[in-house]
Amino acid sequence: MSKTGIIFVSVHHENTLKVLQAMKDEVELDLIPINYVKSADLSQYDYLGFASGVYYNKLSNALMKQIKNLDLSNKKTFIVYTCGSHYKKYEAEAEEILKTKSTYLGTYYCRGYDTFGPLKLIGGIARKHPSIKDIRLAQAFITDIILR
Repeated sequence: MSKTGIIFVSVHHENTLKVLQAMKDEVELDLIPINYVKSADLSQYDYLGFASGVYYNKLSNALMKQIKNLDLSNKKTFIVYTCGSHYKKYEAEAEEILKTKSTYLGTYYCRGYDTFGPLKLIGGIARKHPSIKDIRLAQAFITDIILR
């Protein structure tokens, strides 16, 4: 039986963690906070996901460092992220690296409640996200890639 782990960073409103917990309700997987990567046995995972919120218009620097430094040969990889607004392909750099180091399966993203900086003054954006629809799509994504 294949094992799945997801290394993640979820900070401000824990939007990304909410999505990952919903995925975990659908398929068996281990959630690995970024600060536990050094002590985790990543060799046990056939599938390894990388999940983050978007910070300063990019995925977490700590997560990107792991993507660049980990040995991902013989791994099936994917990306999950949340963002206040989606006006560019935030996963582009990570996706490019994963395509060269692993069997890359795809990306899931959705909007997430965001009150960073001046957005706080207006009550934030994407207040109702991740929504029930976002959660269902995330569950469909993880089910599709793990059970294909």
